[in-house]
Amino acid sequence: MKNLILCLALLFAAFGANAQTATGKTPAQEATEKMAQVYGLTTKQQSQMLEIQERKFRNLAEIEPLKMSDPTTYLQKLRSLQLGQNASFERILNEQQRETMKEQQRQLRDKKAVAYKELKTAGASEQEISQKMIQYDLEAL
Repeated sequence: MKNLILCLALLFAAFGANAQTATGKTPAQEATEKMAQVYGLTTKQQSQMLEIQERKFRNLAEIEPLKMSDPTTYLQKLRSLQLGQNASFERILNEQQRETMKEQQRQLRDKKAVAYKELKTAGASEQEISQKMIQYDLEAL
């Protein structure tokens, strides 16, 4: 019985230590704070954004095993996650904040187009190009 209680206590302690970053904030909280600065979110919007960010990190963790085992499915799920997240963001943003979001999306598309052209010119394989595009998509999430 003592061993069971000890194991449970250690499990909870490990889980709690793993759930937070060195700053004491979860990745979802850090992402929400960055978005609050970029978009000038209200307190209500910040709480809604935190829920969206928590869901994003849960979903990313769920599809992570596919990254190596099934890259095509991983990419499809990643894009689906990105579309869903963008829709959720748009629902909570006001018109001015949506314009900021659209501008950031344009910049990402431009960045990806330049990188694609550079990689294609350098003779990179489709897999290398796909990996680079995934990297940009993950950074944008």
